[in-house]
Amino acid sequence: MFKDNTVFVIGAGASQEFGFPIGSGLTQTIKKNCNFVLDAGRLREGEKPIFRHYEKIYGYEDRTKVDQFNERLQASWQIRDGIESADSIDEYIFRYSDNPLIAEVGKLQIAYAISIAEWESKLTKEKGFKESNIENAHDTWVWSFSRALINGVRANQVEKIGEKITIICFNYDRCIEHYLEHFLVRSFHGMSIIEARNIVRNIRIVHPYGTLGDLDEFPFGTMPRFVQMAENLITWSETIRDERIIDDIRTAIKDAQRIVFMGFAFARQNMQLMDSKPTQYNADGPMVYSTGYGLQRETEESLSLNINALYSDGATERVLSKIHFQYGAKCKDFFDIHRLNLVQ
Repeated sequence: MFKDNTVFVIGAGASQEFGFPIGSGLTQTIKKNCNFVLDAGRLREGEKPIFRHYEKIYGYEDRTKVDQFNERLQASWQIRDGIESADSIDEYIFRYSDNPLIAEVGKLQIAYAISIAEWESKLTKEKGFKESNIENAHDTWVWSFSRALINGVRANQVEKIGEKITIICFNYDRCIEHYLEHFLVRSFHGMSIIEARNIVRNIRIVHPYGTLGDLDEFPFGTMPRFVQMAENLITWSETIRDERIIDDIRTAIKDAQRIVFMGFAFARQNMQLMDSKPTQYNADGPMVYSTGYGLQRETEESLSLNINALYSDGATERVLSKIHFQYGAKCKDFFDIHRLNLVQ
């Protein structure tokens, strides 16, 4: 099991190992999916399921509804033309926080892209993943993470699994929850998927931007229901107005004895969500470990100061020395390297 008060901060790079696109890949996918090209009112180019959804709701008969249809096409084209100027679709939606249509269309595009990514990932039945066969995910970080999570847990104490850790997951997918359910069924003889799901639900997993939805209602990889899934997503502007989410995140950061960043890009708005607003210098400070794949050593000082500011008003060389970047390591290698630093 993990040491008490360990906080895992999960970014897009962590889901990449399951076959998901990272920020730039998702940006390109959404750019392509927003490229609706019409010929005499007929779709010639673009994602048919999204277009058909708008067509079904707004049709062509009612003039007012046609205008609403066109407004959503215009919003799609705006996203298509401008999304590459942002680091992610989330950042682009944030840029236009005063335009609800951009948020609506953006969420629909996210839900469509991520639901397809779930369906195509290595964690679906189509790829052979099930309770009796989870081996095709052994080359991902979540395999090592899950083994550490249950290490030292007796079979009659399964309800305690993950009780003193927090996972702050900035991803929309449900890979962690989905994998853990199947891993527990495989690991504890006689456990049902329902029992495993209840155990996972008791682990503090916070999704600041929501997910595609509850796994009971929206099973993993159910791509056709992307419209309903979009309703479960939250924009950055909506998140900062939700006091419960903000309090859960900032309390976890403030109380953390260890913080582990995996596949996280340290985007400004995400760091703001985790800022516990410290009013005094934290002389102890948590141990911090971070993947460093794609990060440059020249940015270490800036990143370390930004991380320290999440839980301390001020920094010393000793406190900053407790922040470690594993340069060049993706999540699986990173976790294997630092596993003994994290478990009891």
